[in-house]
Amino acid sequence: MRIDHIHIRNFRKLKNCRIDFNKDQTIFVGANNSGKTSAMSAIIWFLKDQNRFTTREFTLTNWRDINELANSWLAVNDEMENREELLASLLSPEQWDNHVPSLDLWINVDEREAYMVYKLIPSLEWKKDLVGVRLRFEPKDIKKLYADFRTASLKVKEIKESPQYKDANNVDLFPQNMWDFLNRRGNLNKYFEIKYYVLDSQNIDYENPDCNVQATPSISLENNPLVSLIKIDSIEAFREFSDPEGRNDNDIDTLSRQLQSYYKSNFEDETQIDLDDLKLLGEMKRATETYDEKLDRSFKAPIAELNNINYPGFQNPEIHVKSHVNIVDSITHESSVQFTVQGDAELSLPEKYNGLGLRNLISIYLKMVQFREQWTNLDRIDKAGINHIEPLQLVIIDAPEAHLHAQAQQVFIRKAMDALTNDSTNEILRNNKDLTTQLVVSTHSNHIVNEVDMCHLRYFKRIIDDNIKIPVSEVVNLSRTFGDDNDTKRFVTRYIRLTHCDIFFADAIILVEGAAERILMPKFIRDENMDNFYISVIEINGSHAHRFDSLTQKLGIPTLIITDIDAQEGRLEKGELKWKSAIPQKNKKQITNNDTIKHWLKIESIDMLLELPFPNKQRGNICISYQTPISVNWTDQKKEDELYEVHPYTFEDSLVFTNIKLFQSDEKMAKMGVITTFYNYLKKAISLEDFHEKMFSCLEKRKNVKASFATDILCTEQFDKIQAPSYIKEGLIWLQKCLNNKIRK
Repeated sequence: MRIDHIHIRNFRKLKNCRIDFNKDQTIFVGANNSGKTSAMSAIIWFLKDQNRFTTREFTLTNWRDINELANSWLAVNDEMENREELLASLLSPEQWDNHVPSLDLWINVDEREAYMVYKLIPSLEWKKDLVGVRLRFEPKDIKKLYADFRTASLKVKEIKESPQYKDANNVDLFPQNMWDFLNRRGNLNKYFEIKYYVLDSQNIDYENPDCNVQATPSISLENNPLVSLIKIDSIEAFREFSDPEGRNDNDIDTLSRQLQSYYKSNFEDETQIDLDDLKLLGEMKRATETYDEKLDRSFKAPIAELNNINYPGFQNPEIHVKSHVNIVDSITHESSVQFTVQGDAELSLPEKYNGLGLRNLISIYLKMVQFREQWTNLDRIDKAGINHIEPLQLVIIDAPEAHLHAQAQQVFIRKAMDALTNDSTNEILRNNKDLTTQLVVSTHSNHIVNEVDMCHLRYFKRIIDDNIKIPVSEVVNLSRTFGDDNDTKRFVTRYIRLTHCDIFFADAIILVEGAAERILMPKFIRDENMDNFYISVIEINGSHAHRFDSLTQKLGIPTLIITDIDAQEGRLEKGELKWKSAIPQKNKKQITNNDTIKHWLKIESIDMLLELPFPNKQRGNICISYQTPISVNWTDQKKEDELYEVHPYTFEDSLVFTNIKLFQSDEKMAKMGVITTFYNYLKKAISLEDFHEKMFSCLEKRKNVKASFATDILCTEQFDKIQAPSYIKEGLIWLQKCLNNKIRK
């Protein structure tokens, strides 16, 4: 038994989205404010803690519809002939289906487990695969809600019609509408509750499963059918793991307190004694007697002084101080947990002196172990009146990286499932292989993402809803991104892991051709006042950038690809046509050798590429930008300051031509490595074409100069004056418009 997927509606930004669960661990990723935490809250609140619902959990625009529905109640008066029929329609639970938060939970059930889910079997035609239940947060008793809201509203109407109301400067009265009525005085939880409905897997719309959901059945279940099926454990945003500096250990979740909780949950019952415990109990008794003798001596004097106030008096009990030694008490003090120095066990420090990252890693690991042991604790089962262990444990952890440094984050995600499913010391898990644990983690850490397979990732995409015109979330199952293209999947997955790129948390993506562009791109982004956005700059070889096509389209993030035009010219050598790199020129029948350009634009001709309008370089959320003609102010030997059009071949010559006056006039540039070479070319060139040829030859023959060129630029005093080439600036302006307009396609 395992959760197959959930479908959340009308909960904050989660207007209508499906989330597929992996068989073991599922990782929620996405940019800030994309809905990850909302999804975690929805799961926890619906399945575990419904008392936390407030009016703010409803998708904001839904209150307009709810208020209109409530106003239609007030419009019904006693004089209407069809009053009862109209009220029956308005007070139907169906009126709330598209307005209140709900969560559909679909569980994959094996045929031999069918007896456990008999309450959720919809009909005799059930296919013995998925069972579903809808949890809907709705009015407990609509007629009572109607009656109380109507009474309160009529009272407001009566007061507003009084002369005293006008003298009071038209103050706001309660309630102004249904939202106001439910938002105050704890009314929401007074009038609303979660109700449970059986769903039928045969009614799933498989053609459009991400959006369409089946209608809510007319009859709800009497009780929560999930109590005996799923054990829910959660760690929410790690708020309990805080900096211990200067704080009392009682205020923080120290490892000592974790161990106390673990012991109390599993071993504290001192009435159950095994033979192995007898020796320990004997030692504890001797320790108690010795300690009692010391306590008698220590407290003899102060207790005797109590006689001076006649206490204890006649027939009053006498005072004796007795000790009680147990395991839990022995680990409550500050130094109960010690970290010893490797190589010398006599040297140790209390846990608060150890690194916070390690301490929190140990704490969360221990908490997961505790979840496992509590789930399989037979004493808990008996006390809860349940006749079996829940077949499924769902563990939810929100933002574990909040107090874990990078290395600890990686260890956490590697070991999480081991901690939750380790059966080496747990006889219940070892003997019951049908028990299932699923882990859901919400994160904003690329360190965690890089440790898991992409099939575990669920990407939360921010979009604008076409109907309600507000930002909502859409969830992308990244296991479906590449289809059957295993080569591309393998390449992209490995590349993301090796480069630790933060593509899943960015507002925008820029794919660049080489090291020089990557080094200087942050400056160009800042120059366009775009550094307030979270932009992921990824260096990728031009022959492989197209492999990111499926992923960037799935993510829907505005993506700018900055690449080189890579012109080639056909030349006859010994009667055979061979293509050689060349400076781009019009009317020379040149073609591009750039796979990225050919993949996205389906164009090879350099003539066509040089004439291509910028809007034609865009496709959905992706735009490709390559070198375009530059007008250069060049001083010829025979003419003065005349504009010439040049066609750059790569990023480096584009940058030089864009900033040519700076390279010509500043002698300090002559002392900066590769820049010196270009500076000397400028001084000695007899024409613009001559200079371009020399620079092109240098870049082609010395491939290693490109990164050196960029780092030399960083060192120049004129760094702030360097301007981005026009093709890069053009692409950044497009990207900025996408971000400002919040375009998500």
